[in-house]
Amino acid sequence: MKLIRRALISAIAAIALAVGPAVSAEAASISFDVTKLSAKSIVVSNSNCRNVDINMSHKKSGVSDWYVDVDITRQGGLVDYAFFQNGGNTKRDRVMVCPDWTGLGKYTMGPSEVWANNSSYSKYVDRTDYTKGSFYIRGKASASLSTKRSGNTVTLTSSTKVYNPEQYGKVNYNPKVKFQVKSGSKWKTIKTVTAKKGKATYKVKSKSKKTYRVTFSQVSWATGATSKSAKK
Repeated sequence: MKLIRRALISAIAAIALAVGPAVSAEAASISFDVTKLSAKSIVVSNSNCRNVDINMSHKKSGVSDWYVDVDITRQGGLVDYAFFQNGGNTKRDRVMVCPDWTGLGKYTMGPSEVWANNSSYSKYVDRTDYTKGSFYIRGKASASLSTKRSGNTVTLTSSTKVYNPEQYGKVNYNPKVKFQVKSGSKWKTIKTVTAKKGKATYKVKSKSKKTYRVTFSQVSWATGATSKSAKK
């Protein structure tokens, strides 16, 4: 359906070229510009396809009818189109994204094909608008912490996983893990370790029992997570 819409834009533009005069300096009195493209980022924990609402803002002058066709891409590959038009969805369109096919990470909205005309078809706009926006699809990550004491040494071991829709399940994840200890009402980072095969270990010297946790930040394709606290 989106491809049919894009073909319709081209057809209408061709008609405008046939029935209207050649583009001249007076065409400057008609304009249409995409000013903003936005969408909410999504977190996935299963392989289902997702609907994403694409929002578009624009400004126009001397325009009667118009169409905007927005490319939705990931790493340069076309995923879908968002389509906007006067008299219909002027500000929002819904596209479907299937992360098990197209992957996690950053998705780009734009460039857009823009076509607009005045009421008599004597002036028109037919161009590419290079305004862009982005949203992210992230796999849901998780963190857990186990503790073991031997004398004055406490061994902290983290386990980290992330949902990967391309593998239809949780897989080991290797973020930069922050081991933290509670100090008063605040958490203090005592060591940052890059996990390997979903595990990270740190040994800390402590005569008394203290409360620990592990945490890591989100990236473009995975959420952050914080473990439950453990006292040892």
